[in-house]
Amino acid sequence: MLVVAMDSKEPTFRVDIYPKYKANRPAMPEELPAQINHIEQILEAMNIPVFRCSGYEADDIIGTISTKASKDGFKVYICAIDKDMLQLLDKNICTYNIKTGEEINVESMKSNMKLTPEQFVDVLALQGDTSDNIPGVPDVGPKTAMDWIQKYDSLDNLYKHADEITGKRGDNLRTSRDKAQLSKKLVIIDRKTPVEVDYDKFAVKEFDTEALGQIFTELGFSRLITQLHLPNIESEPTKEQKAKKTTNGTTSTKTTKPKYQLIDTQEKFEKFFIKLKNVKRFAIDTETDAMNAMRADLVGISFCWQAGEAFYLPVKAPLGTKHLELKSVKKQLLSILANPDIKKIGQNIKYDMLVLQNAGLPLDGVDFDTMVASYCLDPLRRSHGLDSMALDFLNYQCVPISALIGKGKNQLTFDMVDTEAACQYSAEDADITFRLYEYLKERLDAQPALKKLFEEVEMPLVGVLARMEYNGVAIDTNVLRKMSGRLESEAKSVTERIYELAGTVFNIDSPKQLAEILFDRLGLKSVRVGKAGRSTDAAVLEELTQEHPVIEFVLQYRQVSKLQNTYVDKLGTLINPRTGRVHASFNQTVTATGRLSSSNPNLQNIPIRTELGRQIRSAFVPGSKKDCILSADYSQIELRLLAHFSKDKALRKAFAEDKDIHRFVASQIFDVDIDNVTDEMRERCKAVNFGIIYGQGPFGLSRTIGISQAEAKKFIEDYFARYSSIKDFMQSIISEAQQNDYVETILGRRRKILNLKSKKSMKRSQAERLAVNTTIQGSAADLIKVAMINIQRKIDTEKLPIKLILQIHDELVFELPKNQASKHRAWISREMIDAIKLDVPLKVDVTCGRSWLAEK
Repeated sequence: MLVVAMDSKEPTFRVDIYPKYKANRPAMPEELPAQINHIEQILEAMNIPVFRCSGYEADDIIGTISTKASKDGFKVYICAIDKDMLQLLDKNICTYNIKTGEEINVESMKSNMKLTPEQFVDVLALQGDTSDNIPGVPDVGPKTAMDWIQKYDSLDNLYKHADEITGKRGDNLRTSRDKAQLSKKLVIIDRKTPVEVDYDKFAVKEFDTEALGQIFTELGFSRLITQLHLPNIESEPTKEQKAKKTTNGTTSTKTTKPKYQLIDTQEKFEKFFIKLKNVKRFAIDTETDAMNAMRADLVGISFCWQAGEAFYLPVKAPLGTKHLELKSVKKQLLSILANPDIKKIGQNIKYDMLVLQNAGLPLDGVDFDTMVASYCLDPLRRSHGLDSMALDFLNYQCVPISALIGKGKNQLTFDMVDTEAACQYSAEDADITFRLYEYLKERLDAQPALKKLFEEVEMPLVGVLARMEYNGVAIDTNVLRKMSGRLESEAKSVTERIYELAGTVFNIDSPKQLAEILFDRLGLKSVRVGKAGRSTDAAVLEELTQEHPVIEFVLQYRQVSKLQNTYVDKLGTLINPRTGRVHASFNQTVTATGRLSSSNPNLQNIPIRTELGRQIRSAFVPGSKKDCILSADYSQIELRLLAHFSKDKALRKAFAEDKDIHRFVASQIFDVDIDNVTDEMRERCKAVNFGIIYGQGPFGLSRTIGISQAEAKKFIEDYFARYSSIKDFMQSIISEAQQNDYVETILGRRRKILNLKSKKSMKRSQAERLAVNTTIQGSAADLIKVAMINIQRKIDTEKLPIKLILQIHDELVFELPKNQASKHRAWISREMIDAIKLDVPLKVDVTCGRSWLAEK
């Protein structure tokens, strides 16, 4: 039997007892009602009964049904992790955590907590609940409450001995008896709700598979459709799919059993190679013995140039298994793979390029990456992975890699997999990649602007990123070791100061313990409460900085800890033993704006606004003493793009004359001569200039520059009064987005913007800020991508001794000979400036030195 209980929309009896009950809970997110509606539709299709009861909560319904079922001799499992449920336990009732499989019954509760279910109600009454606004006794947390009830058995007996409790908590206990009694009424689950308990209706029934399949199809639950053997309502090929043809005229949808061939002998290879030589375009996929492309060895290569037919060439295999010797086929494969006239298709082909490069098989002629194509078409898509796209676009379930290599500690590497099984897996990847190429190419052909972006920017960039990752960057571990010692010493000093200000020792890294110190011990006001309890994230702490001196030190501790754990102590461990360099991954299909991200390590997040953060850059050095690190950084690129798009004459003139833009704006806003602008005036205008790009409002500006919201509101109004063209531009972006449902960058990159017509002002404002920010930030991404392509093309064409090693936000970092730095800095700067012609002159700040820290 199975039953689901849900809260009713009407106020419950607890509000009558205490009008402030749940009063501090934020309003339900706008998208949640629709999700609840979907859940109810799913439950209805699964024939699972759902109960709501006016004036009662779901907990009360659970209490009523479980208590009645227990009395009738049924074993009851309450599938919830809510601690309130523990009061319902009896000999037949337990709680069950679906995720972990943990079961709590009366005996385990008594053993672990030394409490009965009845006593736990008193514990809840004493500790209260901030999320439900149940008062409890001030300064009494779960541990204290449990200790008291364990000692005195009940709330009533505790109050009989209240004089025995000393200190502040004892005073609070004695003065808060009414609060404790009220809290007990609020936390007790009512087990007498007017719900009908009919076990026949609770019996598990067959699903309405058609209705469930319809819902899961609409929600994109493709894997659940497969696992539950449900009909996929969209399983029939669409008109678009039916019209789509492969090179030999067959449909792209899989209709016949695929033909995958294992090429594991020299004789088979010769026959395969005769076919390969006559192909002008094919999909390629590599198999390796590791996830990291720069540390992996090539295990096999698969090829496909016709849907439903693919070939797998193993070059490593389990001991005693037939496979090709790479050295015996390398020359023939190289003639194909390195030929730029033969076009290659791949899924995340940058990975394959790196693997093949390391195997001595450089890949040229890269023409189409299905992952990048999917990203261009829909940057907000939940996944651009092969398996996900196969399900969504081809209605095809790929064989999971875990089926071959397993999971966890017993996981195999691919070179240990039987070659027949490896063939079916790898050849399928090449086959599906080719089918996705056909599907995605047709979609791109229908959108010329996106097709141009894909062909002229994103695909050429794949090769640039592959080269940049292959180059890597050298790291001076001696610098890191010295920094680690300094950070460790600073962390210890800050920790001692925090303990001193807090008046106790605690785990600063524990959000729960930190919350108890700040909000219970020190009495600060909790700003935000979430599912995990009272928040102590950075935004909350920033808001509390003026409330207590300990906050500043906690923020400082976190910064030092992050620098040490994320970069200083980790960078050295990421050095590749083969190359002696760190090879970060630069991700092209992650951010919705078009900007690149990086991982392993995430170099984009190295803080440069603090001296400690900047010092990390000093560990990034050239690999040779004869070389130097050259950094070329766009100056105020987003503000220049704002001036370009808004066509504001004053801003464009100021940039043309290379004026300090923040001082110039301040002179206009404050109506003073530019020479009379104070540093404070400049800082205020700098905050507004950058805040405009990110849609910062009066609240955000007031916190940034330390003025009242009223002053900030007036300041923004004055800004827009002076620069009405900027306001007009922003409004035009929003209006076009409302009409089209998307915004475009300078090169036609598109991003869908949700909630622009939301009835919730906060959601709508966020969407409007996102529309403006995406247009500007996405255009900056377009600009630097074009610059990277042009610069790398010149390096390759002229065979220059320069390595592009990093791209961080608006900055490119190179490694090159010291004695040629002045010659090369000029043309690199020029290529960046000329990447895309704007109405505003671009400026690039260039530095060169013995490390990335070289001052500008």
